[in-house]
Amino acid sequence: MAKRARKPEEPGLSLKGSGLVFVATKDGKIRGPSRRGAGVYAWDTRHLSRYEIGPRSGTLRLRSAEVLPDGARLSYTFGRGVRIERRIHVDSKISDEWSFANTGPRPATFDAEIVADADFRDLFEVRRRARTTRGRVHRPASSGGTLRLAYTAVDGVEHATEIAVLTKAWHVTGTPARARVKTVIAPGGRRSFRVDIRASSSLPRAKLEKRDWKAWEESATRFASDSPALDAWLAQSSLDLFLLSDRTAEGYFPAAGIPWFVAPFGRDSILTALFALPLRRDLAPAVLRLLADHQGKANVPQRDEEPGRIAHEIRQGEIVRTGGAFGTPYYGSVDATPLFVWLAAEAARWMPDRDLVGEFETHLRAALEWMEERGDLNDDGFIEFERQAPTGILNQMWKDSGESLLDAKGQRPAGPIAAVEVQAYAYAAYRSLAEVVARRDASWSASLAARADQIRARFERAFWIAQRSFYAQALDGRKRQIRDVVSNPGHVLWAGIASRARGRATARRLREPDLASGWGIRTRSSRSKHFDPGNYQNGAVWPHDTAIAAAGMARYGDRAGAARTIAEIVDTANAFPDRRLPELFGGQARRPGEGPHTYPVACSPQAWSAAAAFLCVRTMLGLEVSADGTSVTLDPLLPDGIDRFEMLGLHVGTGTIDVQLTRTSRRVRASGIQANGVSVAIRAARSAIKL
Repeated sequence: MAKRARKPEEPGLSLKGSGLVFVATKDGKIRGPSRRGAGVYAWDTRHLSRYEIGPRSGTLRLRSAEVLPDGARLSYTFGRGVRIERRIHVDSKISDEWSFANTGPRPATFDAEIVADADFRDLFEVRRRARTTRGRVHRPASSGGTLRLAYTAVDGVEHATEIAVLTKAWHVTGTPARARVKTVIAPGGRRSFRVDIRASSSLPRAKLEKRDWKAWEESATRFASDSPALDAWLAQSSLDLFLLSDRTAEGYFPAAGIPWFVAPFGRDSILTALFALPLRRDLAPAVLRLLADHQGKANVPQRDEEPGRIAHEIRQGEIVRTGGAFGTPYYGSVDATPLFVWLAAEAARWMPDRDLVGEFETHLRAALEWMEERGDLNDDGFIEFERQAPTGILNQMWKDSGESLLDAKGQRPAGPIAAVEVQAYAYAAYRSLAEVVARRDASWSASLAARADQIRARFERAFWIAQRSFYAQALDGRKRQIRDVVSNPGHVLWAGIASRARGRATARRLREPDLASGWGIRTRSSRSKHFDPGNYQNGAVWPHDTAIAAAGMARYGDRAGAARTIAEIVDTANAFPDRRLPELFGGQARRPGEGPHTYPVACSPQAWSAAAAFLCVRTMLGLEVSADGTSVTLDPLLPDGIDRFEMLGLHVGTGTIDVQLTRTSRRVRASGIQANGVSVAIRAARSAIKL
């Protein structure tokens, strides 16, 4: 059963360095073993399942907790007059430093007990009651102030965690291991101690470059507005993308989300890079390079691998290494391949100096061949999915839970399945790439454009439901429409495959109250008999899905709907602590005095939720880039309640742009445009963009 959304609670600490993840409660404790994700992770393995530091007597009171680019800062009070600042640094190791200041008239003692344990569970089994891996957890061992916890997996892979602190000895006769650190602070004095945590493995460690938050900020686009809520959301979203991303030779590669998806993903990473273009462009080449390097080369049914297919996810854990799941890399998503092509074409517009099409042409042609041949399972011009092994993912689209695709009887329809948004992505991939390659290869461009036209014509005939003025969620194996009203047609509008009239009707339908909860767009209509506001993909709201819907509304001329939807996303971000949008939240209707309901095991931060902020920025700007990157068109709008928005240092195409949006009366104007190396035009008409 899916976890149900519930009323908001204080979030914990989710921190990521280079290959290490630290997930704890708000006060910095890993109480475990937890099925909610608390722990220290590396190589898709939980290297610490328990880690607590606290006084042996007395009460430690948390005053504040702040997530920083390289970790977190926590402040506590203890006893009378003792103030404590705790600084957790997370990079390739974890440094946990406690600093004490005694403002009282007498000496104070902080007699700390450190408790630590490691279950070395595979990430896939953390949420399970029963463990499925059968490796050997070694007895804890210590040498002076260093504790060693170790594990040998069934395939011989070795994992270890070492915790070092200035203490006489660790007590390891039982589990968990314990150590004592006694700190005496004189009146007016200051003292400190530090705990160092290192994770190691016989598996290779990815070669990553050092991340630099200051350099990230200086090279990213800057935003400001008359809305503190919008500004805070954009700032937090940029920080979250930084936290989630690893720096490679090509740029920043975003992991999908903490704690469950700290790994390279196809769909998630591509959409994140697409959304993030207005913030920074260097996610796109990093994503393209890694996914191109892992593009399918052979037919391997156990992993759904096929030549040209783009990977769904790349894992390192014991379960995928030893045949207990779908293997790695795993290729069970049909949307990653057209999205890969679309990202390459879009990034080529934004970064013409890189010649990304030339750099990845072999991979693009292989992806297109897969889309046209192996991806089209019954030769009807649509991309379909049907898993090739029983351990694979059943629903290989973005709504990939087992119950997200239901027929009128509540059953999963027989496949192969053609999902509505996948065809839209394919259309966008062909159309965008055709425009980008027009000058370098006219014949290839014409072929791509013709394919896009064919897809669009077939799509309109097969997916449109005239009685509902909406698109079907999918076609089943007999080409019957799956007609329940869901959010997926928002992706159809974003990709631009819908006809003008049908696109406008769909935009209006997305804003009806059964889909629009007041906090965002529900994944399934509240009128559906399958609707459950707390269900993962049958009623909950996903921020990235809502941002896509807003972009689609604007594309088809429903500027008021787009403005209202973005305003609701800003309100939602403002309702969550730290203005951090999680992976998803409950689809309950918005009510006065109530915030959105949290989903208990949602990733937070999550990459495409963070990047959704910058897709909203692009929608506000109405920004389109010419095929050669020499010109930009703006068609601005502002969310309800926001009258000024400015953007400085946008790197796009062959130059940079500064622009300010202001609301005057009922119109939004772009002014103060400073363009260097690229021309800017303002769309005069209030109609939709070219379809």
